[in-house]
Amino acid sequence: MRKKLPDTQQKTGTALRRGLAVILACLMFVQPLLAATPRSIQGIEEVKISLDLKEVTLQNAFIAIEKKSDFKFITTIERIDKKRKVSIHAEKKPVKEVLESILNGTGLGYTQVDNNIVISNKTAERATGQVIAPAPTAIQLAKEIKGTVKDNAGAGIPGTNILVKGSNVGTTTGADGTYAINVPDENAVLVFSSIGYVSQEVTVGGQTTIDITLVEDVKQLGEVVVTALGIERNAKTLTYATQQIDGKKLTDVRDANFVNTLSGKVAGAVITQGSSGPGSATRVVLRGNRSIAGNNNALFVVDGVPIDNTARGQVTSDFGGINGSDGAANINPDDIESMNILKGAAASALYGSRAANGVIMITTKKGKAGKVSADINSGVVVETPFLLPKLQNTYGQGSGGVESTNSSQSWGPAMQTYPNNISDFYRNAISTNNSIGVSAGSEKIQTYLSYTNNANQGILRNNKLMRHTFNLRLNTQITKRLSADAKITYINSDIQNKPRSGEESSVTMNLYKIPRSVDLNQYKNFEDAAGKPTYWASSGIYMNPYWTINRTFESEKRNRVISLGSVKYELTDWLNVQGRISYDWYADRVNRGFYNNTLLFAGSGGSYWDWTAETVERNMDVIVSGNNNLGKDLHLTYNFGAGQTYQKYSQVGGTTTGLTVPNFFDLSFAAALTQLTAFSQKELQYVFGTASLSYRDFITVDGSVRNDWSSTLPKPYSYAYFSFGGNVILTEAFKLPEVISFAKLRGSWAQVGNDTDPYRLLQTYTFTQGGNGGGYINRNTTRPAENLKPEISSSTEFGLDLRLFSGKLGLDFTYYNTNTVNQLLTLPQATPTGFQNQFINAGKINNKGFEISLTASPLKGKSLTWDATLNFARNVNKIIELHPSIKTANLGGNTRTTTAIVREGGSYGDLQAFGWKKDANGNYVVNAKGLPVATAFDNIVGNFNPKFTIGFNNSFSYKNFVFSFLVDGRVGGVMTSGTDGNLAYDGTADYTEAHRQGGWVLPGVTETGEQNNVAIDAQTFWQTVSQGRYTWGEFFTYSTTNFRLREATLGYNIPTPPGLFIKSLRLSLTARNLFFIYRGYAKMDIPGLAKRKLPFDPDVNLGAGNFQGSEYGALPSTRTVGLNLKVGF
Repeated sequence: MRKKLPDTQQKTGTALRRGLAVILACLMFVQPLLAATPRSIQGIEEVKISLDLKEVTLQNAFIAIEKKSDFKFITTIERIDKKRKVSIHAEKKPVKEVLESILNGTGLGYTQVDNNIVISNKTAERATGQVIAPAPTAIQLAKEIKGTVKDNAGAGIPGTNILVKGSNVGTTTGADGTYAINVPDENAVLVFSSIGYVSQEVTVGGQTTIDITLVEDVKQLGEVVVTALGIERNAKTLTYATQQIDGKKLTDVRDANFVNTLSGKVAGAVITQGSSGPGSATRVVLRGNRSIAGNNNALFVVDGVPIDNTARGQVTSDFGGINGSDGAANINPDDIESMNILKGAAASALYGSRAANGVIMITTKKGKAGKVSADINSGVVVETPFLLPKLQNTYGQGSGGVESTNSSQSWGPAMQTYPNNISDFYRNAISTNNSIGVSAGSEKIQTYLSYTNNANQGILRNNKLMRHTFNLRLNTQITKRLSADAKITYINSDIQNKPRSGEESSVTMNLYKIPRSVDLNQYKNFEDAAGKPTYWASSGIYMNPYWTINRTFESEKRNRVISLGSVKYELTDWLNVQGRISYDWYADRVNRGFYNNTLLFAGSGGSYWDWTAETVERNMDVIVSGNNNLGKDLHLTYNFGAGQTYQKYSQVGGTTTGLTVPNFFDLSFAAALTQLTAFSQKELQYVFGTASLSYRDFITVDGSVRNDWSSTLPKPYSYAYFSFGGNVILTEAFKLPEVISFAKLRGSWAQVGNDTDPYRLLQTYTFTQGGNGGGYINRNTTRPAENLKPEISSSTEFGLDLRLFSGKLGLDFTYYNTNTVNQLLTLPQATPTGFQNQFINAGKINNKGFEISLTASPLKGKSLTWDATLNFARNVNKIIELHPSIKTANLGGNTRTTTAIVREGGSYGDLQAFGWKKDANGNYVVNAKGLPVATAFDNIVGNFNPKFTIGFNNSFSYKNFVFSFLVDGRVGGVMTSGTDGNLAYDGTADYTEAHRQGGWVLPGVTETGEQNNVAIDAQTFWQTVSQGRYTWGEFFTYSTTNFRLREATLGYNIPTPPGLFIKSLRLSLTARNLFFIYRGYAKMDIPGLAKRKLPFDPDVNLGAGNFQGSEYGALPSTRTVGLNLKVGF
């Protein structure tokens, strides 16, 4: 029997109950605050607000007032002067007084209509100086008009103002963008306006329904983006490339790891997911790989503070294993407000030695002042395998055309086969997600509270993931100058029975090895009365797949708490100081067991692993921020501060390869216990500064400096990192054609680092049990580095941002060139030294390329809209040099199929494998038996990186219907399939049907140069080049070029009557990974055979580390189709 440790569930349950108690206690505390929200219409002379604005546009001033009150602004004039800047400092002043101040001298007036403030041209001015708008005309209302106001993406725009021109009749749209308004007659003109959009006027005529799409006003919209360290900046002042993603785009179509949904949406990002089902780690590489032994994953930062995204337990060879999870998978997409991708060194330079791989900045949701609002998102999807290997269904068990029931191969005679063996083994997995987010608050305090439950099944029975996420965030204005922000997130996840991938004992290989004439259904009863596995033949490696999913198990449980607290104090009108502290803690509990009689992994009685691990990351910093006008034309913004990062990892547990009581999984019954221990800690201290100087709002120069002191480096531990940049807004500096709405040239240079792991300066030891004394100490055979340095990346980039036709067409273009030095390599040592290798810093890697993001709005009708985004990126990698004594270094793998390497003059991720030898004239070489002759193993068969990536996203809206789809792809790159080599050896692959009867003469020459005339058969050929488990990789290497329909959604916004407590309601049909539009083919065209199409998904790899380019025993790619319901209250 399998015995679970009792304290596992107890501790998990206790942690969950404590997390719930914390959230509920906080909810009870803030409940009175949630109820204390304004519900009645007040006059602008009654409502008081506090503002501190310096040199902002009128539009931004209106936005600031909207955020501080329930008022919405309506502009009845075509365009407000963008160049005019206003400043105001108001402490609890009436809105009326604030308006009079900022509108003074503008020629504009105002009037209040319900909760709307109408801005129009001034027609009179009293002696007191009060600005007055034209008096509205009283009218009789006789006709009702209904409709929806949408943005470019087809989403409703809440708070849009609709005014009957020349009157005081007006209304605003609800949360879903719908409205209803009464007008006097068919001659009435409705004015639609919303801050940041171009206003529209529509004559009612005979219409009773008027749907409007508002276009962003490029000239007035001052987009604010979150940059490094959480510093907010106006997008037009940036001197480097970033890419924004709306949080809503991450919840339309879901994945168990939300990072996978970034595929095709970010120019220059290569997303690769692990092959162990729900909960597997995902690899995100921005602008190419640049570290040989270090990390190439982007840094994840949430609300300005890094989180731990370590992906431990990654598969590093095609032998296989269980792909571990990562930290980013725990991020709840329902809590994400927006995401900003900092791709280059200049954008991420303020993160110093953690910035080399770019940064994914995530901003989470906050509470908003006003009435209580809630959003519910509920969905269900069905996941099915859709890319299964193509197998032959003619020949059965045996060899050489002769039937043999003891054979593990399908080279027997033609006989009955079982085509559905593989497809029937997998299941249709059902996954659900349910989330609720509640927002409320007053002027003093705002609260956001959310809960999300994800229940994901894998396509293998018994494989599932359950995750609970609780989130609470409080923002408060303590005094007129002091504010605070606090957030706590609790995650409880439970992953059961992640499947192994790789060559040995993976479920996939156990399944695919079954001869075609064997009916797998007869082995669903996977064990006999004695508890031994039943199977079609004896084997030293492969087992009944039903035994594998029922008599091997793995449990991964995680409790994680991420907390953040910050306090901000306004020292003056132009200077503030902010202090932050974050604490990211999680505890993992892993149990893994193999029942008695499990091949390879189970000793007598079974085998068992049990360990717990604790990970801590603490970040603290202090930031001083200021801005000053230096005369009339210059404006300076600056930030400086200091911080500390502390990281700790500890592991304790044990393992046994034998149990004294069979199948009783508890370490107290270990036949021989081996302890598992690990501990590391690391500290990073830093100071930084950044400044940006703007001239007349169209020329900006900026720079930053950061100095790190790392505990992993030798004295004086210190390295400095710099960035410089500049831009020119051409549309502000020069008079350009009217068609050009916005144009900016930018350029930057920066230097960032990639810190190393702890203890590479020290001689380390491990303790192993056994021997006469009960154990012995092993010294690490790699000599410590004598003068260890961090990897340094220096990058230059130039770009053009262009908007045409009032923003209907946009182009973001970036060219970059990055050099990375100080690679960490291992140099072989002579035997007398007592070491095998020594760590050294050497080498230089170059990445250069370009990124294009093209946006367009081809259709903007009353009822029909179409918006499109095209992302395109090209990266070229070259290994400039390694070391005089090192010309090649491995990235992992072994000689079974292929090895990923770096080599001088080559590119990161070159793949080497045995291939088919050619002579000097390019002819294939065969031996005296007419069979291929192998090359040496250093034969380069390709590179695992794509030459370029592309994503094409489209969104359509027609009345209440919304349809969107995403097509993405990669061109170039190769992967080698060990699975395919095994299928060829066994005669199960579909292409092995050809030439079974012999007579196959391979065109080529013998090793003596003579033309080949020796005939062979298929079995001899494929078993020569596949070698069973040790294939000639080139024969099974495929181009990974592919295009697919990645995502598709069809939604309907269900109309809700005005005044109903439900403000928005959308029902959507969603789909992900629907089908391939195109798949690549085998790299080698074998004479006499048809082209072989890519049989696996190149976006799925054995692991999420640097070992890429190899497929072996991976689960098939899957398609998901489901329903999603979003409700707004």
